[in-house]
Amino acid sequence: MMKGKHTEETLSAKVQQLEETIKLRDKEIKDIKFSISDTLLQIRTLNESNDYGDPSQRKRKISELCTETRYQLLVDEIDNFYKKEKQQAKIIELPNTAKVNK
Repeated sequence: MMKGKHTEETLSAKVQQLEETIKLRDKEIKDIKFSISDTLLQIRTLNESNDYGDPSQRKRKISELCTETRYQLLVDEIDNFYKKEKQQAKIIELPNTAKVNK
């Protein structure tokens, strides 16, 4: 019966950990949506503004906003990828020898 209790506790802990991971991912997705929404609003405002007499200036600014946003998203994804890789990495221990061959 003790095994069952420990197994149940382990499963409960894993479920709780997964629920926490889901909450963090949901928050991350929400933050990304708001960030992209803000960028889209800036693009729309630029597109409709008359502040830039030359259309090429407007296009350049819109392009810069898109590039910056894309870059930020990619950096976040790369950071997340390396964090996951680091967590999953296993340490390989080499055998310890008393004598070194030359």
